[in-house]
Amino acid sequence: MRNLLILFIFFVLIDELKAQQESNASTFYASFRSYISGGKDLPFWIRANQNGAFPVGNNTTQLLRTGFYRNMDTDHSSSWDYFMGAELVAGFAGEPYFQPNQYWAGARYRWLVLKAGAEADPIRFGGLSSTNGNLDASNNARPVPNVSLATNGYVPFPLIGSVLNWKALYSEGIMWDNSYIQNARMHHKNLYFRVNLSGNWNLSTGVEHYVFWGGISPTEGKIATRGEYIYFVSGIRINHGSSLGDGINLPENHLGIYNFEANKRWQNKSLTLYWNHPFENRAGMKMGTPTDGLWGISWEAFKKQQYLTGVVYELMNMRDQESFDALSGSVKGNNDYFNDQTYRSGYTHYAQMMGSPLFVPTLDAAGVSTGFRNNLIRMHHIGLKGFLMKNLSWKTMFTYTKNYGSYTSVYPVAVSEFSFLSEFNYLLPHLPLQLSAALAGDSGELFEKRVGFYLGLRWEPREERRSKHGPWVIQKKRK
Repeated sequence: MRNLLILFIFFVLIDELKAQQESNASTFYASFRSYISGGKDLPFWIRANQNGAFPVGNNTTQLLRTGFYRNMDTDHSSSWDYFMGAELVAGFAGEPYFQPNQYWAGARYRWLVLKAGAEADPIRFGGLSSTNGNLDASNNARPVPNVSLATNGYVPFPLIGSVLNWKALYSEGIMWDNSYIQNARMHHKNLYFRVNLSGNWNLSTGVEHYVFWGGISPTEGKIATRGEYIYFVSGIRINHGSSLGDGINLPENHLGIYNFEANKRWQNKSLTLYWNHPFENRAGMKMGTPTDGLWGISWEAFKKQQYLTGVVYELMNMRDQESFDALSGSVKGNNDYFNDQTYRSGYTHYAQMMGSPLFVPTLDAAGVSTGFRNNLIRMHHIGLKGFLMKNLSWKTMFTYTKNYGSYTSVYPVAVSEFSFLSEFNYLLPHLPLQLSAALAGDSGELFEKRVGFYLGLRWEPREERRSKHGPWVIQKKRK
């Protein structure tokens, strides 16, 4: 019934968008890909960071994605604007399946944006990051339906001009999936500050905070009341005002990161240094686990079809957690990233990790996530992209991990894993059609040894019309 309602909303939005088709911001697209693997499942980098479009445990998948989007005007010529979009996924992996993966609509008034629905985060760093530059939000799982109020990007502070800027978000979502706790709520907020320096440098820092709360337990029934909402979103305990890990344990699960970035911009390229530091309790908030986090560097070139247009290197270490000494192999504490005793499915949505896809949940016989048995991980990741020739682009990623299990079940011997992806895309010169092919594989002791590939095509008319007479566009309707 829920899927039928979302499908109805999808077609209502399409009808509205057709009425507004004179706007070049309105874009329809459709893609089809055929996947095959030599193992029991598809290789890691084929199915990771795909908004949960793939079921688990299938070595062949036929996947159709279709949707549309209307973006806000970038020039802000008017004080208000609206946006909307949706994406449907239909596939066959042993049996047919259908997913309304994304659906959203919203409006902007000046610098304030109100949005409702489920929309994936914008892709950063050219899609080369292992986790979209954010340990807690990687586009690996299906987006969580939510209502949010946010600034439209960074907003200058009054009287200071553009030197100091800020942005913020406040959202409430609901988990309509098959988790252990049914219909759990997910609160999310963030606050960032950015300083613009001379020489086109800018520094930004911020905090992201997520809270699982509410829902229905299979053993205890309804596990929270709205009267406790202030304690959930603030992390303050009821008894003596302490926070995140002290005092009476309310039925909620906190997760957050500190995010630091430094960016240098030239005319046609940019360089970004970034660091994510996770926390789940007071010690983490106080940097009690300083070696845990994601460090990255990204270089991007713009407006040129040159051989190399993007490079990303990332190092992730999640071995401290106040719990595990990687040198001695001893357990020191009781931290356990992305797991929780009440919300036993962990930080997942539809049995997919919502943060870095390197954390793979364990599933029971019914396909329900039971949390993460391997969250003590060290990773090296490299991503590269560019053009081999005009309209022929390439992308490749290499990821090496060393896995130690979890603080409750440390592996006797560390397990290594290597995963790779090589992808090629060719945009036809006279049609809005892109052909794709990719080869991927895994080798190590964590996953099975496997190699797979896909072939596909994507139709997406954008702002350009490609023909011998000029660019390819969706022309405006003449009145």
